[in-house]
Amino acid sequence: MEISIPVIVVTIMNTLVLYFFLKKKFFVPVTDFMNERKNKIENDINNAQLQLAESEKLKKEYKEKLMNADDEGKKIIHSHKLKAEEISEDIILKAKKEAELIIERAKIDSEREKERAKDEIKNEIINLSIMTASKLINEELDLNKHHELIKDFIEKVGV
Repeated sequence: MEISIPVIVVTIMNTLVLYFFLKKKFFVPVTDFMNERKNKIENDINNAQLQLAESEKLKKEYKEKLMNADDEGKKIIHSHKLKAEEISEDIILKAKKEAELIIERAKIDSEREKERAKDEIKNEIINLSIMTASKLINEELDLNKHHELIKDFIEKVGV
């Protein structure tokens, strides 16, 4: 086979035309498509990394908040426990004071009742003494003299 220059030139021209045609119709769009795809993937990777960093930051914040909430819960429980103890102590103190007041009132009432009973016994002794004396003497004495005799009797008896 013979190589001729016109065939070579036509072949080179055909190859160049085919190259430019393919470049314009296929290579440029495919290259643009590949570049767009590459940029989109890079953007997606960057966005994913940003979201991962943000989620790590949020995770750290939530852990801190959870720890703070736990500490705060313990503080609240401790504070309420102290308040409950104070209230309990106040109630106990008030109950003791009230019991002391009741005991004091009972003592006072007991003393009054004792004095009243003594007075009743004295009056009964006076009446019995008057009755006995009037039967013994069989004479009527005046009231003042009766009382003087009774007081002397009571003082001697020691009531």
